[in-house]
Amino acid sequence: MIKATNVLRWGLVACMCGTLTPLRAQDTGFSKEFKFRLGYTPSPKDHLRAPYTGFGLNLGYGIGVGRLGLELGYIYKTGDDYFPQADGSMLTSAQLPVNPAKSMEDKRNQFAGFTVRTTFSRSFAENWRWQAGLQFGGTFKHQYVGDTQSNPWDATTGVAGWRDFYIGVPTKGGLNPSPFGGVSWQADKDSSVEFNLLLLDYQALEYHHFAGTGSVYTSGASGPYASGDTVFPYDRLEKKSRMVPHLEIAYVFHF
Repeated sequence: MIKATNVLRWGLVACMCGTLTPLRAQDTGFSKEFKFRLGYTPSPKDHLRAPYTGFGLNLGYGIGVGRLGLELGYIYKTGDDYFPQADGSMLTSAQLPVNPAKSMEDKRNQFAGFTVRTTFSRSFAENWRWQAGLQFGGTFKHQYVGDTQSNPWDATTGVAGWRDFYIGVPTKGGLNPSPFGGVSWQADKDSSVEFNLLLLDYQALEYHHFAGTGSVYTSGASGPYASGDTVFPYDRLEKKSRMVPHLEIAYVFHF
């Protein structure tokens, strides 16, 4: 990731230095494009899949030395289900242990949502431009559901037995500033292709449940269980800041 960050940093420096070269032609007037993009990372994080898809409507304005762009778009990066083991590390000596054969936790993550991109681009050769900018937006969604129980779990276990039910869908949005830079090649007057390196910024969430730590358990015919009045005071929602490099290709339709 550090290597990718350095590559992008020096790429942006090279792009800025490119503005000092003589103009090939005046870059003025309004433009509008629709972009379809596909991104890929060789090292996905947080159980997200390697690729993402996106699209956007970009409005550009030439200022002579280059072209400014403002794009409203959408990004979608899904994940795979994963199944962590129940954590019984906070069970007391008076409680029964976790039954791993009958305990289940299912989780899934996703990064998606509306985005805004600001871009500066400039021609450096016939039919070629470089571009650099920032992407803002997107929301990380963490879905989890769990059902864990003691071994054994039945009506005879008394206060030593327990069964936990928990479910939630926390999200984390924000600006998520993601720098990107690359080049574009104009195939004809109506279409071009963009190649970018983007550092996708987001804050990942992970719900951590400690089995058997409910504040109160309801006695039932099958055994003690967590009800709507039960809270889990030791559970926590962990947060991690990420910046994951992605290679990106986009088809651009000019109209």
